[in-house]
Amino acid sequence: MTGVEIVLALVKIIIMIAFLLGLAPIAIWADRRQSAMLQHRPGPNRAAVYIPSIAARGLVAGPAVLFAAVAGFTALQKLSDRAAYEGTIIGIQLGIVVAWFSLLILWRVIRGSGAINGFERLIGGMDPRNIFYAGLAAHLVGLFLARSIPRDAAPVSVRVVLLALTVLLLAVGGYGASRVPDGKVAIRLAGTLHPAADALKLILKEDFVPPNGDKLLHALGPILAILPAFITFAIIPFGDKLCFGDDGDKVFGFADLGLLQRTVTDSFQCNGHVVNLQVANLNVGILYLFAMAGTGVVGAAIAGWASDNKFSLLGGLRASSQMVSYEVALGLSLVGLFVIYGSLQLGPMVEWQRQNAWGIFVQPVAFFLFLAAQNAELKRVPFDAPEGESEIVAGYFVEYSGMKWGMFMAGEYVELLVSSALLATLFFGGYTLPFLFRDGITVAFGDTTVFQYKMTHLSVSILQVLVFFGKTIVISWVQIFFRWTLPRFRYDQIMKLGWTKLLPAAIGNMLVTCIIVLAIDSAPAGFHEGLAIAGQVTHGILVFGGLAAFVAIVAGLLEPVKRRQFLQSSAARFAAAAGGTKSSPQQA
Repeated sequence: MTGVEIVLALVKIIIMIAFLLGLAPIAIWADRRQSAMLQHRPGPNRAAVYIPSIAARGLVAGPAVLFAAVAGFTALQKLSDRAAYEGTIIGIQLGIVVAWFSLLILWRVIRGSGAINGFERLIGGMDPRNIFYAGLAAHLVGLFLARSIPRDAAPVSVRVVLLALTVLLLAVGGYGASRVPDGKVAIRLAGTLHPAADALKLILKEDFVPPNGDKLLHALGPILAILPAFITFAIIPFGDKLCFGDDGDKVFGFADLGLLQRTVTDSFQCNGHVVNLQVANLNVGILYLFAMAGTGVVGAAIAGWASDNKFSLLGGLRASSQMVSYEVALGLSLVGLFVIYGSLQLGPMVEWQRQNAWGIFVQPVAFFLFLAAQNAELKRVPFDAPEGESEIVAGYFVEYSGMKWGMFMAGEYVELLVSSALLATLFFGGYTLPFLFRDGITVAFGDTTVFQYKMTHLSVSILQVLVFFGKTIVISWVQIFFRWTLPRFRYDQIMKLGWTKLLPAAIGNMLVTCIIVLAIDSAPAGFHEGLAIAGQVTHGILVFGGLAAFVAIVAGLLEPVKRRQFLQSSAARFAAAAGGTKSSPQQA
């Protein structure tokens, strides 16, 4: 490896670790917040840090001023016609997002603290859903207006658009800062400060080791529990390949980093140097992931043994037997995918889904089997028998405290994020979006092209990375719901489900898939063309379904809450019918 390859590998490792360690506390907060909502408790959203008003104004205006400076600096640069045209479209869309999102935030502030002028009274009297719908309409109008701009006028239009975006960002930041009250301001960030406080508390807490426990193994258990989660993430691609040019020496050096190709073809013909957005591109592919993920249970088993506690030992034994029971079903559930994708490497699997259909459409049974087996491997509800608070106190980590306990907790949520990334890669297209190709967006059904928009190599790569991490976050959020909506299985039910239900279903799905694949391979060419069009139709369904779901979710969240008081108990109803309760003081 050359020096630049080592540096790029370190950068990819840092991105991976930063994502996992940054999102794991947020996932813990989301888990606690959802439990509080279901149990009607305040939850972790009350933690606050009080800062001076001038610092709060800086926090409000700072990001807007920073992005305004970037937009203004870009507006002053000399851009090519293609880059200017793309910058015009992006600038218009960003300006519309800033406008309607800022109005929604202002509406929320007005509802909480009241209006201070006529403009705010106007905004406060509006339905927030109408603001959102108007923003969506503005996005469509802005897209058509941007596409109607001639290419030779793009250098002028991009300056106008970016300067307007700069003014808008400065106005939003300045107005937001002016709404910060004087004095000390409470910064809550929706309760996300709780994870930082918890981490600091765990670092400072006493590290207790049972007197008769094995100190070495007691310390080794948390490390073995969290380390495999980071190692397995190394083979998951979080983006496509990057193509860098060559400065003539035929060696990939630091000077070549500035030669990122402006555009690439969909077949990715790169005459320079290729960089995979993946820490390790191993030829064994997902087999490495299974090997490393299976070692995570060793940490739980060692922790249960080293704690010198019968409940810890029971938790460790439960974790070990549960892993053995579901590891087989976990692997066999994916054999059908391997047959369809024709590869064990995750990169080619994602490319197959980009060219055909997402894995959830071709293997829906495998998805549910894999999801169930994976949750059992993660020891999460309803498969949390190794922890079972009502049965064995806390299971294998009952004798842990301080940061060692924090490592077990963080390891669980890091594994949750890694499993969500794996689900996104295997069944939800990984870093791809429907109709997004390496050279841009092309909406086509068969030989008919409905819409086409060419994009630069850098733009497509950034969008793919954002898509991958976005899918991972959404799937993690969905999996967190399992914890507070499903009851815990008994231990015998867990074993019975794994051996008598999931394992036979995985074997049956594998056999049926192999038969169908053999039948498709022997089918005529016209049938294959029909399947290709069917795959494109699934992409269209995803686009329209995803947009409709996004609009429905946002509109539901923005629906104003209507509170209505009513008498619920029968005693209150009868008292009201009798003329109400007495207002005079009660007498002894």
